[in-house]
Amino acid sequence: MRLLLDIGNTRIKWARQSTTGLSQQQAIALVDLSATQLETRVFASDQPITQVLVSNVAGEALAEQVRQAARECWQLDPLFVVSSASATIAGRTLHNAYNEPGKLGVDRWLAMLGAVAMSPVAALVVSVGTAMTLDAVVPDATNNTTQHLGGLIAPGPDLMMQSLMHNTSDIATRAQQGQHGEHFFADNTLGCVYQGSVHAVVALIEAAHARLRTTQEDARLLITGGAAAQIQPHLSTSAQAVPDLVLRGLAALS
Repeated sequence: MRLLLDIGNTRIKWARQSTTGLSQQQAIALVDLSATQLETRVFASDQPITQVLVSNVAGEALAEQVRQAARECWQLDPLFVVSSASATIAGRTLHNAYNEPGKLGVDRWLAMLGAVAMSPVAALVVSVGTAMTLDAVVPDATNNTTQHLGGLIAPGPDLMMQSLMHNTSDIATRAQQGQHGEHFFADNTLGCVYQGSVHAVVALIEAAHARLRTTQEDARLLITGGAAAQIQPHLSTSAQAVPDLVLRGLAALS
């Protein structure tokens, strides 16, 4: 059995991969993660873990914690996946658009691999968390390849809100005791900040998807990440939520 880990900026997500498929994704906030929690929650298993595959964008300190837990629990050295120039899954090769492939965030690369594993059609792959990333992938039917066209990176909605609260004294003061509702135009400062942040993210997603559809009319919109549920209801374009898309990419790559 494999243990698959997706370590982001604020959460660690994991699932187990066996001959019957991928288990349901679980998650815990990094702020709540101790060495004991890592061993008893993430690495605990009724069946022996024979391999640990990791996507990590949270830095070397957390990577070392994962190494120690893997060695302590299963006497294994985890494999930390990195982005590459190309990767082949299920007979289809995905090509990385970056001139220096290793500089593409590994979570973005794996999310794209997860998308290709689900279906070979064109897609905009959106991950909304602390940061929001958008990546476009387009298939070539003649040679069983898919090309990454490139992407976009912007703050996620919570980071936008935090930036305004921390860097503007007037807005932060006026936002105290406020609340956000469902109306597009809010009637208090906190609600205005919330609606502005959410709909700025929504607008960028829809603009990117519309741009992709000028050449790929049937392009899917896939959305993942901790803030995906916050954003998806506001999209005017149909989007498929795939919470474990990075883990699906790890599973396909394995």
